[in-house]
Amino acid sequence: MKNTLWSNLALPLVILLFSGIYWLSCLYPYRAEDTQTRTRSAQDINTISVTSHNGAITANAVNDTTVAVKITRYAYGRTDADARARLERVTITDTVISNTWSLTVQTPPAIQPLGARFNINAPSGIHLDLTTSNDKVTINGFRADFNVTASNAVVSCIGTSGNAVITTNNGKVIVQVHSGTISAQTSNAAIECDIAHLPATGSVNLKTSNDDVTLLLPPDVSATVNATTSSGTAVIAGYSGVVYYEQTQNHIRARIGSGAANITINTSNGDIVIKSRY
Repeated sequence: MKNTLWSNLALPLVILLFSGIYWLSCLYPYRAEDTQTRTRSAQDINTISVTSHNGAITANAVNDTTVAVKITRYAYGRTDADARARLERVTITDTVISNTWSLTVQTPPAIQPLGARFNINAPSGIHLDLTTSNDKVTINGFRADFNVTASNAVVSCIGTSGNAVITTNNGKVIVQVHSGTISAQTSNAAIECDIAHLPATGSVNLKTSNDDVTLLLPPDVSATVNATTSSGTAVIAGYSGVVYYEQTQNHIRARIGSGAANITINTSNGDIVIKSRY
């Protein structure tokens, strides 16, 4: 039965995770943090590269000539003084090379929580290369290529365009109104992808495990579809004249329109639904 094994394992894993968090919060009850904002002229930057640890990254497109990055460092300790001492060990490397602004968090090995959160405000044409763990990544309104690499993190993209590459695990991928090529991969979580425009030379590649994949496409899209699930159903809805080369409960190989773009979807223990946006 679909999702039975994962459903049986999910609750114990969640309980174990929160038990660990509770234990750490009791052992290290004091929190220290500080916030700083760093800025650069937008004319000098074409790419922002952020590598964080245990911290959310939020990127908002703004109409400005300045790129501003708000960084919040944090650390926990047994006492207030201990937390502040640990905070000083969270360092930020800041460099600009060939118009790429790189900000990298460095932390010592530790079992207590510590890391940094980033809030980026930049013009929509700037490229993004974002890496983090154990917290969410959110991208709003950017019109240039972006790359997200995360672990144990939800990734959300809203009103974006360009070539997008998203890699995470144990976190849902949510793409709302993206125009362009996209590749998104996660595990043990769903993918919800809404494509407003897919060029003839574009592609959509979505992969997960133990959950569903939902792909919304423009009503006039032309694409070749290859969708496979190991346990679940795969369907195409809302399009007339679909040509099926292969159609079973678990696998679809088909053409919508002229079949210009390429769509590949894979999951296990989950359903695949491909349908028109309206």
